[in-house]
Amino acid sequence: MKDIKIGSAKSESGKLTYGFIDGLELPTGTIEKIPVIIAQGLEDGPTFFLTANVHGFELTGVAVIHELMTEKLAQELKGTLVAIPTLNPSALRRYHHKAIYDDRDPNRLFPEGKFAEKASENGDNEYPTLFEHITNKVYSYFEKYADFHIDFHNHSQLSIPYSILDRLFYEDEAQKEDAQKLLDRQKEMVESFGMLVCAEFPANKYLKKKLHRSVSGSTFNSLRIPAFTAELGENRFLVPEVIIGSVKGTSNVLKWAGMLEGPIEEITEFPVPKPKERTRRFDHPRVKRSGIVRFIVKPGDHVTKGQPIAKLTDILGRPLDDGYIRTEYDGVMVALQTKMTVYPNDTIAEMGIKDDYPLLAQMPSKKV
Repeated sequence: MKDIKIGSAKSESGKLTYGFIDGLELPTGTIEKIPVIIAQGLEDGPTFFLTANVHGFELTGVAVIHELMTEKLAQELKGTLVAIPTLNPSALRRYHHKAIYDDRDPNRLFPEGKFAEKASENGDNEYPTLFEHITNKVYSYFEKYADFHIDFHNHSQLSIPYSILDRLFYEDEAQKEDAQKLLDRQKEMVESFGMLVCAEFPANKYLKKKLHRSVSGSTFNSLRIPAFTAELGENRFLVPEVIIGSVKGTSNVLKWAGMLEGPIEEITEFPVPKPKERTRRFDHPRVKRSGIVRFIVKPGDHVTKGQPIAKLTDILGRPLDDGYIRTEYDGVMVALQTKMTVYPNDTIAEMGIKDDYPLLAQMPSKKV
């Protein structure tokens, strides 16, 4: 069996082992430690990483890891499963989006890899931000050991579980064929989970939003390791049915990877929309004027072009315009905003709509 050592955790065949990565030295004399659980089977096989809670109030992945990582799993597994229940302990402690010592989005701070220039004019690449000290260490373990990776998130309080299929970038035509093979494998992996699959934003927006530096985006695009983000519905609290269904989905992916025996199981614990065409994430609809919004659809609903999504009134309850906000697209309501007040150009929802954009794109010549 492969010997795997991550921080103070060291693999043992047929057992669960525990430890911590020393993430960042703090001014108070302590160290921000990143927890690690390793389940190693009795037979050889791939090494699969699970990560969660890079945003501190996104909790479901922590519970999924706790439910999944058992001594029984270690006895049944072929290969090794490495789980990091929280990538961001300081944010978890205070139920916050970001680390207490770094004000940047932690899910945009994983290494740029192939996207980075060899040297920047101002030398910024030489000085990682505080949270990058942690992401660089975690990334180094992915680079050394990982064959596959899932990163667990929660979208928002009014959202459905779904999986995200990243765009994949290649440098030149000589790499395009290998990139397509990696993408095909990635699609199989994501679909095996059993949730709604939404492709990420189109390539230009993907780069503009720094999604190539997300946990899964960096792993997939820079390390060329099949990886994806699983958005597990509501944040800030735990939904038992979503936990159970997500454990089942994760087991499905382990079966797909040849690490567990048994058939793929359908997720029945929560509704799973099944669009006829590939969908992508899309921030829509937007409002044209300020007002008060009241939704008349629910997350997971299928909608058609022109259908009313929400009522729009003034503060006295009087309809504005024709009184409704409508969708301009057919699709699935993935997430709804939780606030009632809106301003011009505010997006009030995220939809899954038909994806006509290529999943494969050539890497830009300039640094993104």
